[in-house]
Amino acid sequence: MSIIEQYLSQAEALFQSKNLSSARMYARKVIKRDDKHIGALCLLGQIHLQQQQYSEAEGYFLSAAAVEPGAVPVLTGLLTIAEVKQDFFLAKKYLLQLIHTQGNTAKFRYKLGLVATKVADMALAEQCFKWCVAHNVTDPAVQLNLGHIYKAKGDTEKAAHFYHQYNRLNPTQVGVGYWSLADLKQYRFTHDDLTLLQGYAINESLSQQNLALVHFALCKAYEQTKQIDKACESMLLANQIMAQHRPFKHTQFASIVLSLLGHTPSPHINELPSCEQIPIFIVGMPRSGTTLVEQILACHTQVGATDELPFMERFALQMDMSGGYNANLSQLSARHIEQFRQRYLAEINHYFSDSPTYVIDKNPNNFLHIGLIKTLFPQAKIINVVRNTVDNGLSVFKQFFSFGHDYSYSFAGISSYWQHYLDIMKHWDSLYPNEILHVCFEQLVQDPEPQIQRILDYCALTTQAQCFTFYESERAVLTPSASQVRQPMNPKAIGQANKYKAFIPDQIAELEVIANKAALQFFA
Repeated sequence: MSIIEQYLSQAEALFQSKNLSSARMYARKVIKRDDKHIGALCLLGQIHLQQQQYSEAEGYFLSAAAVEPGAVPVLTGLLTIAEVKQDFFLAKKYLLQLIHTQGNTAKFRYKLGLVATKVADMALAEQCFKWCVAHNVTDPAVQLNLGHIYKAKGDTEKAAHFYHQYNRLNPTQVGVGYWSLADLKQYRFTHDDLTLLQGYAINESLSQQNLALVHFALCKAYEQTKQIDKACESMLLANQIMAQHRPFKHTQFASIVLSLLGHTPSPHINELPSCEQIPIFIVGMPRSGTTLVEQILACHTQVGATDELPFMERFALQMDMSGGYNANLSQLSARHIEQFRQRYLAEINHYFSDSPTYVIDKNPNNFLHIGLIKTLFPQAKIINVVRNTVDNGLSVFKQFFSFGHDYSYSFAGISSYWQHYLDIMKHWDSLYPNEILHVCFEQLVQDPEPQIQRILDYCALTTQAQCFTFYESERAVLTPSASQVRQPMNPKAIGQANKYKAFIPDQIAELEVIANKAALQFFA
């Protein structure tokens, strides 16, 4: 055995025994003798991964890729880095290479299915999960994800079938399956469903999160049978559990809003070169109709739709970690603005084979980042969708969010969040007068044609008939509103909170005060 082989063997043994510092020392001894040694480079990458030193790990894997780009340890290492960075397009690339190299392994096929849903490639995701079913992959999550795919495609019957399959295969996680059924919106719970849910609601073996999801589903089931008193009880129990496990960081959120209220436009905006692509940002509260507006615009031939993109939030977090979000935002040089802009355009154009003139970025949370948006893209279109606060507040209170939106699990949190939303939107309107379009959800639903035309005119888009029959579009929709936007406008969503007024009068009254304030601010 050569000295290099001895050092590598020692490094691998030390790595397996979790002695990472010594493993690194012996792996480096290999590199000193052969700086292109794939095994040592990949092992050093794995050591840094274990220590969550991702930049260093990526450096070693890239060095290995320069020597042998198709090596499995290289590809799996780079895949892990891509997953950590949530670079799903890159992860898709590495997974396709691994499948080509290794053949159809269940592990990589399943991961590719998950990644495909993240990049809105629903055809590939469906293909991957169907492959898993055909090859007897027993993980119940395969069934769950097939349900999510058919939900996105608007096929309620197929989605419900797979959610029921998931519950049969995974009885300890039935809350997930039943909430997924409730979140289909068009699904009608049967008498048997209701009986089972009532049993699960007193099942002490379920985790607290599953119990919360059972209560969220029960709320929907009781609503369907007009048992509003029981629906309200289930709704309150679900949120009581969630509020304990995911408390709203009110002070932190208020601090962000307060700092942004001091933001002034960058003096370098006028130095920027013009941009051929125009982003359309659709913002507002969740469950306010943002998906509806997205679906209308996505039907236009000049417009490309993406997903709920995280990029503005990531840029904001990067600046916040480098000395404060607003402090850095106000001091961005023309060079830094152009760098952020090019990074953003590179990310969104992954979604298209041909770059469209207009691109939709529908992320309700971006109402916080309008200052950043207008710094990077002065010509950007910003559409703020506003729904009556009472209906909106009840809608988010009945909704389970898999991540984020922790304010939604208490009425105090919802009221606080709405107040901060109004404050920051008032500030953006003062900084960018007449540059933000406020769309009233109720007006859009009750009198759609003039409102749709108003949206098209604001975006400087030509009038196209298919925008008025948006519900005929077959594009996949990845939000809870997937079923609603496949139907013509229906005013039944207006006033949905009224049935709860007798049971939570004080909470409704507080939301009504905010609703009146919002109406005066946006539409007076």
